[in-house]
Amino acid sequence: MKKRYPKYEKIRDYVIQGIKARNFTHAVPSENQLAQKFGVSRMTARKAIDAIERDGFVARIPGKGTFVKKKQHYTTGFFRVRPFQKWADDLKVELTTEVLEAQVVDPPAHVAKKLETAGQVIIIRRLWYFDQKPVRYEIRYLRPDICAGILWEDLSNASIHSILINKYKLSLTRISQSMEAIVLSEEIAPLFNATPGYPVFHIKRMTYSFEDPVTYVEYHMRGEMAFRDTFSPQFDPADFF
Repeated sequence: MKKRYPKYEKIRDYVIQGIKARNFTHAVPSENQLAQKFGVSRMTARKAIDAIERDGFVARIPGKGTFVKKKQHYTTGFFRVRPFQKWADDLKVELTTEVLEAQVVDPPAHVAKKLETAGQVIIIRRLWYFDQKPVRYEIRYLRPDICAGILWEDLSNASIHSILINKYKLSLTRISQSMEAIVLSEEIAPLFNATPGYPVFHIKRMTYSFEDPVTYVEYHMRGEMAFRDTFSPQFDPADFF
């Protein structure tokens, strides 16, 4: 027997998909509007809104309505996620990129787990230069069901995030990142024209579209370059009391 699909779940899924597709970016339809749209009681519509609120997608403001929840993200570091070209512009250096690999592959187990896929993924390996000096090595994996067209883009002159946001209209809403200081292995050191043991920072970054993982990337960045970024530190005197 086919499982019955409760009406409130249909409403919940409709609103959540509308939020993910950015059809609802501020307020979501009211209980009365949803009840009328789906031909249900207001109580059923309220049950759907309750479920959406529990899922963390919306917040109710008494007397005003139900609004798409703006997720807050906190960081203990100073790095901003932005196109590498802007970093180069701030440092007044010439940025060039060499594409080392761009194809579809079977992912390593840890990548498959992070991207929540059992199939193949896109891998892109690039080497970034400042004034002809190699400064960053990138190994990026992307889900082909979301990013298939990326293989036909000019990856030597473009930010992948910019392509996904501006061309594919993909909402990139959250990034999770970690960083540690390591030394270059014998395998990677030649890419930097350096000897094994040279100090670098190893950055691991996950990018999401709402709750869906989109891309996982690992960077190796020259230690002397990693902290030459510019940022505006936030200062709150209350932290010192």
